[in-house]
Amino acid sequence: MKEVVDKSLDSELWHACAGGMVQMPPVNSKVFYFPQGHAEHTLTSVDFGTLPRIPPLILCRVASVKFLADPETDEVYAKLGMIPVGKNEHGFDDDGVLGSSRSESNEKPTSFAKTLTQSDANNGGGFSVPRYCAETIFPRLDYTADPPVRIAKDVHGETWKFRHIYRGTPRRHLLTTGWSTFVNQKKLVAGDSIVFLRAENGDLCVGVRRAKKGGGIGANESSSVWNSGCAGGFSAFLEDENKLMHRSFGNGNLRDRGRVRPESVVEASWQPMVSLLRWFIIHVLAHRSSV
Repeated sequence: MKEVVDKSLDSELWHACAGGMVQMPPVNSKVFYFPQGHAEHTLTSVDFGTLPRIPPLILCRVASVKFLADPETDEVYAKLGMIPVGKNEHGFDDDGVLGSSRSESNEKPTSFAKTLTQSDANNGGGFSVPRYCAETIFPRLDYTADPPVRIAKDVHGETWKFRHIYRGTPRRHLLTTGWSTFVNQKKLVAGDSIVFLRAENGDLCVGVRRAKKGGGIGANESSSVWNSGCAGGFSAFLEDENKLMHRSFGNGNLRDRGRVRPESVVEASWQPMVSLLRWFIIHVLAHRSSV
């Protein structure tokens, strides 16, 4: 994933694209940071042995949450800024510990997701809009326009125009002209999902969920070296758990899914040891946690 200037997404659009199972910790809540789990996102070797004693988990307070999207794939992810909690702050008397509370409202945004069929994803074809989506998510269509046009904004703020027709027996809603351009530019295939969201201001937004690929992380793809001296008996548990995961998932094709640089894991793990006031950043592939 390319390093780009962070441009935060609308929270509702981000959550609609991420899926209903995703729950982000609110700012000022307490969470545990797992260096080993972070390292597994690199899908390469991260040697913690060169660092001082690093605990297996670090209690932190969430300082910031940015909702972002990959500029090439439109896949959403989040960037969390966290500050290690001092010894005098280790109480668990707030509701924001371990993500037990939510920063966002319990009200779900008005959105609709459809898995693309082969016909939807065909170059030169159109998109069959489910009736519920057309009547409850899409703004009211001006049938007097020639032709009727549907306008939607993607996660990057780019505007897309689709011709919207309502015809056939039985009558159905279709997006035609403009749809193939969208499919080609977004590199959509059958099995991917398209997400439509009705924003608070009435605008129509469109996002993408990529189809899940592969079965997991292969044994040779993620072999971070954990400093056993820094974690005590917990390192044995991690080692056994990793072996179990390797046996269960086998060799998946997620090699290209590594999103985190190995050095960023070491940097994140190291900073808490230097000063409790230092910040460190991790990337969370939220859409992956929903499948």
